[in-house]
Amino acid sequence: MDLQATTESTISSLEFLTDLKKQWQQLKEENAQIRIRNAAEQLNVSEAELLCTGLGDNVFRLRPDFANLLVDLEKLDSVMALSRNEQVVHEKHGIYTDFKIRGNGAMGLCLGAIDLRVFLNQWQYGFAVSETTATGIRNSLQFFDREGKAIHKVYKTENTNADAWDALIAKYLDEQQDYHLVLVNLPKEEYPNNGKTDANLVIDKWESLKDVHQFHGMLRKLGISRIEALRLAGAQYAVQLSTETLEVCLTEATSRKAPIMLFVGNSGIVQIHTGVTEKLLRTGPWFNVLDPDFNLHANTEEIKMAWLVRRPSIDGTITSLEFYNADEKLVLTLFGERKPSQPEREDWQAISAMLEKSYLISE
Repeated sequence: MDLQATTESTISSLEFLTDLKKQWQQLKEENAQIRIRNAAEQLNVSEAELLCTGLGDNVFRLRPDFANLLVDLEKLDSVMALSRNEQVVHEKHGIYTDFKIRGNGAMGLCLGAIDLRVFLNQWQYGFAVSETTATGIRNSLQFFDREGKAIHKVYKTENTNADAWDALIAKYLDEQQDYHLVLVNLPKEEYPNNGKTDANLVIDKWESLKDVHQFHGMLRKLGISRIEALRLAGAQYAVQLSTETLEVCLTEATSRKAPIMLFVGNSGIVQIHTGVTEKLLRTGPWFNVLDPDFNLHANTEEIKMAWLVRRPSIDGTITSLEFYNADEKLVLTLFGERKPSQPEREDWQAISAMLEKSYLISE
């Protein structure tokens, strides 16, 4: 081991953190309400780097044994689970019931009130965090990818087992508490056959789908992006709608008391809520669902495309309403509530038909 190089690297890291901590403090003095995600963007650093300015104070590194940690979350009783991307935030209260690890540890599945699909190969760093807010101390577990972007956060609530929370942190606390993040720029996903694939081939593969979960595999085999597939599939399977359909759809579903499924994800997780939405509120660019156990916050100014998509399955046609950002990344998906082996709900079909009739974007 090169002791001199290690020492110099440690000193450099400490200087970086000290300077970053001062900048972070100055930002908070100028704007007490600024969120760490927005502050990181202003300071041109990752959220994980900014969080690490509190290491040893109110931030403590967790061992990267994320699979077992997620299984152990059930012991905490009810918590608030938060997953988000740049445009949409999904918050759900409940218990991590019977979390299962799949795919030789690469994936996780939770099917209770907290409903998750987890891609553990994207999880790199975890921290226990304690923050002082206007309403008191807020405790959380926060997880990040190799770029330092937040994947998932778990918040302690008044219904959380406090002793179990402390015990879990003690169990997974890392011996190393100094700064040693090694961040990398993840490569952008490539689609070698975009612009080269015949529409008839896409339609042929599309019509052979037996389950909506086969769609991603179809895209991978074809070597095309999701948006490319939607554009090539034709109006019988995919039509582009106005982006205002998000607010219209949620308002209509709430009015009809039609149960829906809302999927929000990033590279490391997909978080799902199923049920009837109740309280909707527009606040500036954000359209919100504000129910007792579920909140959704969607920045509609940054949602640039909406598609109504129909896919075949052994249970009949399955319809989704999908929303994309400026980079053509999927940020939010809505379905009608449905269990395997059940056909699509008629109220969701009626809502979908109304949206297609009234908000279709003509080519």
